[in-house]
Amino acid sequence: MTDKKIKVFAPATIANVACGFDTLGFAIQAQTAGGLWLGDYVEAWFNTTNQLQIERINGADMLPTNPTLNVTTVAANALLEAVGEKRGISFNIAKTVKPGSGLGSSSSAAVAGAFAANELLGRPFTTKQLLPFAGAGEQLASNQLHYDNVAPSLLGGFSVVRSNSETDVLSIPYPDDLWVVIAHPQVEIKTSEAKRLLGRTMSISNAVIQFGNIAGLVLGMSTSNYELIGRSMVDMLAEPKRKALIPLYDKAKQATLHAGAIGTNIAGSGPAIFSFCQGEHSAGQVLAAYQTVFASSQLHVKYYKTNINAQGAKRLY
Repeated sequence: MTDKKIKVFAPATIANVACGFDTLGFAIQAQTAGGLWLGDYVEAWFNTTNQLQIERINGADMLPTNPTLNVTTVAANALLEAVGEKRGISFNIAKTVKPGSGLGSSSSAAVAGAFAANELLGRPFTTKQLLPFAGAGEQLASNQLHYDNVAPSLLGGFSVVRSNSETDVLSIPYPDDLWVVIAHPQVEIKTSEAKRLLGRTMSISNAVIQFGNIAGLVLGMSTSNYELIGRSMVDMLAEPKRKALIPLYDKAKQATLHAGAIGTNIAGSGPAIFSFCQGEHSAGQVLAAYQTVFASSQLHVKYYKTNINAQGAKRLY
């Protein structure tokens, strides 16, 4: 070791947000039962090998330690190449969100890698300028470039991706008393496999409905109009095809809406399901509804009641 370790954290996220396929996403402030934040923790330090090395991965044993195949180090390497840095960096990675969860596991990993490299180098880039480097890691994981998970994990809050190719990402306001309740059945759905279900075309009539709902959801968030948020959370593209992959999805959606959720939909590609709620009391009722539905199954399900994470990635030391 030739330099002091730093440690960073990048939060988990929920993307698509019902109608906003590959364009909308927000960061979450959820905690595990052990009190850790949901996302990726990465330690990094300069080494003497002039190479990137992964020393340890906790929380996801199946992930590769080869730095050319791991999204954390691929994102970090993209940044190092951009500045011409030749020194090697070693990484310890700890994940508290499972790959294939629908909670942005690959994106928080990529963001943590880019953010850690930037911190080690004395911040040659602003936080928002890290988006293309984190995107390089996400592209490795999902086989295409998209920022709907990457942007909120990096920047915090609620993100709108106007263009992936131009890296045009906007942040919008959202209601102060917006709560998110998540049920995560412990089954895995790979993003790449979930995307294959969707096909390559969408009818004009469904597209018109989808465009209107995206506009309504963004406006509802920006103006704290919960009724508009709720009626805009209708997805004509992904939900109809992906919900079959998620155990008890229809039953959970019906129960949570009956319990007072503003809207319920698939988190990312699933299998996690999320509900928007107005206020903590309502969130508690919706959480109870989820628990009742899944209590009838043999599934192990993790639950989170959380706010939106406004900060995004941060350095811990």
